[in-house]
Amino acid sequence: MVSVTQEDLTRLKDLLSHIAHEPTCNDLWTLRGTLLVCTQDQPEGQLVNEVAREFYIYLSELQSKMTARQYNELASRLDIGSVGMLALQDIIVEHEHLWTSLLLGGIGEGLMVLASRQYIKAWEQELKSVHRRAAWTLYGVLWQLSHQYQPEMASNERKALIETTLAPALDEQTP
Repeated sequence: MVSVTQEDLTRLKDLLSHIAHEPTCNDLWTLRGTLLVCTQDQPEGQLVNEVAREFYIYLSELQSKMTARQYNELASRLDIGSVGMLALQDIIVEHEHLWTSLLLGGIGEGLMVLASRQYIKAWEQELKSVHRRAAWTLYGVLWQLSHQYQPEMASNERKALIETTLAPALDEQTP
């Protein structure tokens, strides 16, 4: 049996405090080792480490998706700028059939703009899957903790409380 030092507990408290306010993947990576040291002889250690692991995966996926969104947004804006340049070119070069050119070019280029915005919508759907996956895992962890620390609670009541807690994460209207 390995004893946990006061320094280990202080490090754990500081990390958890920082993670509660500004979670980052690096902090969770650091937390992992500290948790293993502090919880290795505790029955809840495996569950605590599982929660930290899932939170790390969640933040990592979220960070990746957010970065991808920025690139998709930039690509979409560049596409829109390109369409604008083509429209301007059509106006400047085509004097003869100006209205026909504007109409046909406007429709075609408008469709290109609408198509480019679909990348952002696709990204939003991918991000929702990250939240749904995290909610699925958190549901199981909350159930397990509730069952362990409140064994007298009726299963239907436990289910209702967990579902109420996780409802915002599953609501399609939550930004």
